[in-house]
Amino acid sequence: MKNNPWKKFFIELCVITAVLFLAVTVLVVIFDPFFHYHAPIKGLSYVLDNERYQNDGIARNFEYEGIITGTSMTENFKTSIAEECWGMDFVKISYAGSYFKEISESTERALSYNPDVKVVVCSLEMAFIMFDKDMDSPEVPHPDYLYDNNPFNDVEYIFNKRVLTYYIPETISRTVKGVPADSFDEYSRFADVRPTGKDIVLEHFPKPYVADLNVGLSDAEKEIIRGNIEQNIIENAKAHPDVQFYYFIPPYSGINWYNSQIATGTFDRYMETFRFVSGELLQYDNIHLFCFYDDTDMIMNLDNYSDDCHFSGEISDMILEEMSKEDSPHELTTDNYMEYFDRIDEFYRNYDYESLYE
Repeated sequence: MKNNPWKKFFIELCVITAVLFLAVTVLVVIFDPFFHYHAPIKGLSYVLDNERYQNDGIARNFEYEGIITGTSMTENFKTSIAEECWGMDFVKISYAGSYFKEISESTERALSYNPDVKVVVCSLEMAFIMFDKDMDSPEVPHPDYLYDNNPFNDVEYIFNKRVLTYYIPETISRTVKGVPADSFDEYSRFADVRPTGKDIVLEHFPKPYVADLNVGLSDAEKEIIRGNIEQNIIENAKAHPDVQFYYFIPPYSGINWYNSQIATGTFDRYMETFRFVSGELLQYDNIHLFCFYDDTDMIMNLDNYSDDCHFSGEISDMILEEMSKEDSPHELTTDNYMEYFDRIDEFYRNYDYESLYE
């Protein structure tokens, strides 16, 4: 009986395919640029530039006691400053454009991966506080195959074109050239390349039309806010009483106050939200809340901003330093938060916003 050449070809093809599959799998598992399988290998020059693809691996496999997380308001934070302030190793796992649920779930995963965590530093984004507690941003990627423990969907990682054509070759090239691996100070940081200045801010935020109304916070909106913070902030704090959670309200610029609150007639609602959220969170001993709107010179100096809300690297450094202090004037407590927001209310309600355009 003659040998069937097609059968032989098919067997050879299957063997070659299996060998290639195995080779690619081994290559990705060894270099593992998203840290999905193991901690970074000493001596390799890793690229850190893709938050939603690398953050979970960082949380899963790095050694740390402190976490910096939150929206783009934390991307300019330096772990080196946090480490000096709190005296422990930090990682940064920011999520630009993230809503409360995404940050909460990533924080919970990190705490489950690493029981040694003592400190979590996180932004408290009031712009998203009235979104439903289960809402995810539709504008960002969600590579769930990197977040679960299902080995079968890892094929999406192993045969990821970007991993095979960029991350692994770039890691090899940088390592050969002696380029240092990216640090967490550099990871996601844009303060050094994005210019700040009054002219830059005003170019994109011309003088607004000011509506003749001022709405407050409704009971329905309070319930949305309560559900959001109970599920996405308080639940983690209650589940991890030995972890200290440091939340800060990002100090948006005076132009943001004018465009987003005064002009839209929602100033009263904004101030009620501050008071309501603070009152809810400050009931928990391991939640520390900070606000920097009392530094009005900083807020009204548009040279500190690259747009209406993103502040300079120097302000990012200051926020970290202030949150680590035991006696920071920017920390809110059950005793001072109402008086604090009364002062904030009076200043921003009566400020001459027209002067920002002069």
